[in-house]
Amino acid sequence: MSERFGGKEFAIHAKGMELAAYEPRGAVGQGLGYATSNRGGCHLNAGYMVVLEGLGLNVNQYTPFGKAAISIFFQNLMEAISAAGSCLFTSYTVMPAPVVNKPNSLLAKVVNKGFIALGPVIGLLDRYPGIASINLPIILYPYAVQHATGMKMNIGKMIKIGEYGYNLERHCNNILGQEAHADTLPARLTGEEQIEGNKKSKVPLDKMLKSYYRIRGWKDGVPKKSKLRSLGISGYPAAILNGEGLSDG
Repeated sequence: MSERFGGKEFAIHAKGMELAAYEPRGAVGQGLGYATSNRGGCHLNAGYMVVLEGLGLNVNQYTPFGKAAISIFFQNLMEAISAAGSCLFTSYTVMPAPVVNKPNSLLAKVVNKGFIALGPVIGLLDRYPGIASINLPIILYPYAVQHATGMKMNIGKMIKIGEYGYNLERHCNNILGQEAHADTLPARLTGEEQIEGNKKSKVPLDKMLKSYYRIRGWKDGVPKKSKLRSLGISGYPAAILNGEGLSDG
């Protein structure tokens, strides 16, 4: 409606879906998630980074460092949890209670700092999930899937399943007409400060998108042919078949 009748400057949405409850200028990782979500302004398909950036933990909400890698990890994990038939809100349970209930404790401070510092390591896991052929007692989903289906499952396999699902969603969107450069946010969120005088209180989207696409194996929001092939996804939109502006990578 804003594109047709005017008012784009105050239409707060991503891909035509209004944003969920969380102000991304106060949680920039959540902002990246909104922009890259296949559904649009959905906090769940976005990876729900705000859970780390103040809703559950207190990871630095303004820094862009590590946010791309962590967002991808949670997007893929939540995609796999959803595919397994479980409510996504159960993913809260992976957070140890002492860290959530005592945010000022030494343990909580170490965990909050550690998430950001581990960004490069998490990025490596995003690209090569097979290296995580382990299970951890606090992440119960691989155990549940294995008990329910008999499939041998671990964290790495869950992440790989989620990566497949997330890329398949994006690929279907592209086939149905979603073009490159669709991963955007309204200018109000990327250009205007939420807190006057605090230059950090806006979403540094362009900076995070570069890292996000590099880790995902996408170009301008479109999975590269090589990425789709590596996941066993076939069939390409006409623009990709014709080589219009997209490299094989």
